[in-house]
Order: sequence, then C-alpha cells, then structure tokens
Amino acid sequence: MDLQLRRDVATRLEALAIYDVQTADTEAFLKGPPADSRPGLVILDVGVGELLADPRIVEARAAWGDVPLIALSGELTSEHMRNLVRLNAADWLHRPFDGKDLLASVTFHDSGSEAAKSRIITFIAASGGAGATTMALAAADHLAAKSSERASATCLVDLDFQSANCSVYLNLFSEFDMDGIIAHPERLDVELMDVIKLTRNPGFTIYSFERPELPFELSGPDFVYKLLDLAAYRFDEVVIDLPNVETPWQKSVLSTSDEIFIVFELNIASLRQAKRLYTKIRELRGNKSNITLVANKHKRKLFGNHFSRRELEKVFKAPHIKSVSLDIPLLSDALNRALLPSEVHARARFNKDLKLMFRERLDAPAR
Repeated sequence: MDLQLRRDVATRLEALAIYDVQTADTEAFLKGPPADSRPGLVILDVGVGELLADPRIVEARAAWGDVPLIALSGELTSEHMRNLVRLNAADWLHRPFDGKDLLASVTFHDSGSEAAKSRIITFIAASGGAGATTMALAAADHLAAKSSERASATCLVDLDFQSANCSVYLNLFSEFDMDGIIAHPERLDVELMDVIKLTRNPGFTIYSFERPELPFELSGPDFVYKLLDLAAYRFDEVVIDLPNVETPWQKSVLSTSDEIFIVFELNIASLRQAKRLYTKIRELRGNKSNITLVANKHKRKLFGNHFSRRELEKVFKAPHIKSVSLDIPLLSDALNRALLPSEVHARARFNKDLKLMFRERLDAPAR
C-alpha cells in the first residue's frame, strides 16, 4: 500500500478508538497471516492491478481463509476485476474514495452484518439570512423527537465557524479549549467527541463552536473531515448546517450528502444565488442527488409574493420546491428565549410547514 495512503487509512480507523490497527507492506500479506494472531479484517491496496498478476496472491488469499478482504485500487482492467472476484474480496473501493465510504465498508464487514449507514442531511442557504440554520435545527429536532433512541442517534454539525449560530440560537456554549485539537486533528476520537459536544435535554447532540480563522488554518480541513467522519460513524442521522461561502470542505460535504436543502428567499438576488447553487450541486452530483428547494419567508397573501410556485418551477426546472411561511413574531420570540420555534408554538403555520416538508422528504422511504 502506498505509504501516504496507508497512513491516512490507519489514522481514520485509529481515531474511532475501537480498532487496533496494524500496518504492513504487501509482502507481509503474501506471506499469510501471523501464526499467533489473525486480524478481523484486511485492507489491501492492489494499485492498478499489478499485485493481482502476482502468482503468489491466490495461495496467500487461501492462507488468510475467511478473513474479509477490502481491496483498494486505481483503475483496473476487466481481467484484473475478474481476478479480484476470484480472490473473494468482500468489498472494493476505487481511489480516491471518501472517508465515509471507508468507515461504512469497515464497520459492515468487521461486524459480519450490515451496520446502520448514517444519513447526511445538509442545509445550505442561497444567501445570508435565508434561514438555513433555523431549518437545520428544526430538522434535527424533528428526527430526535421520534424517540429517545432516535434522539441519541441524531446530531447537528455546525460548519459555520464564523458565527456558530446553531449554538448561539440555543444559548449553548462550550468551555472546552479547541486549540489543541484543531492544531492536531489526529487527537480527535470517539471519546473526545463526547467531551466537545453540546447537549440540550431532551434532544440531540450539537457540535458548534466559533472559530472564524479555522477555514484558513493549515490543519482546518483535516479537523473538519475528522469531525464529520466520526459524526458519521457515531450517529445514524447527521444534520449539517453548511455556510454558502467557499471552503475546502464544501464540495466534499455536498457530494456525499444524502439529502440537500437549499434555502432561499423570494427576491431576485436570493433566487439568482439559489439557481447558481442548485446548478453547481447538480453538476457535482448529477441526477442522483436528492435536492429540496425551500422558498422561505413566504407571505400567505394574494399580493404578498412576487413569484408563484409555477414561476419557481420554471426557474429551477425542479419538482421539489417547498414554501415555508414568514412568522417574524414567532422566530423573534424563539430567538430571544433560546428556544426552538416548535417549543414556542408548535401549531404555528411556520412549524406546520416544516413538519409537512420533513415528513415528506425525511420520513418517506428511500427514494
């Protein structure tokens, strides 16, 4: 395995604090398992197929017996792929691969049965103040409210380090000094995730802290990727509040999210930004992405809105366009009292609109 790739894989797995990771070169695999111990899983880099042509590999694979083998590779020919199948590989990841895919593969095959795959739900505003943070909080609350088990399996990751509004809105602040962890992301593991989290009982876990310079720090991207990897491993539902500014991790988050909500206001500037963002995500993800467009601050008056639903559908050429009512008194009251809007007045039109949208987009069977 390439030295840097070996180091990256080992670092990701060791961070979970549940695996004893041992690294070795290809020759060690070809010699067979050690006599004194047998690992629960083998991750083997076969390069671009040269290892699959080595006559020793068939005998070596037989020596490893029923130990699951996850193969990593670059581009392979059809003959190399057939060889991989003959080796009874449990899984195959094409480089470069996402850290979430690696963790999902390892947890699946290490347990011997399919592990629960976390769902990544991302909210991103087309323009500042469009309301993505409020909706991200509401989505996490909606998922957590189903049961105490669902609450413990739900988290909200606030990637807006400029203002950390997810924690500010609820008047939650961490006293933990993050400097050491951000400077050394390798320190972050499952146990430390429990130390830095914010909780609001009864409810979901929140990771939110203000660090405006983080996107510009050398270790910033590594810290964010590590945080997201561990969140995806630890929780079944991961809600992300993603700012609309360009960051080193923005494309990665958008490309790996299972559900994306683009929140915009009903004005020309916000619509233009929403259209640009929608096009960007479609180009990044193709037609496989589940994108919901949310027209926020909708006025339920005959002459209160400048755009009809039919006009919005023409602009975006998309069917999943939802609208959420404007309720300034409700949102102001919730913010001033550090409450979720649903806790102030659950039957308000704003909350009914959100609940209906989440039921359709988040509670429905996989599409």
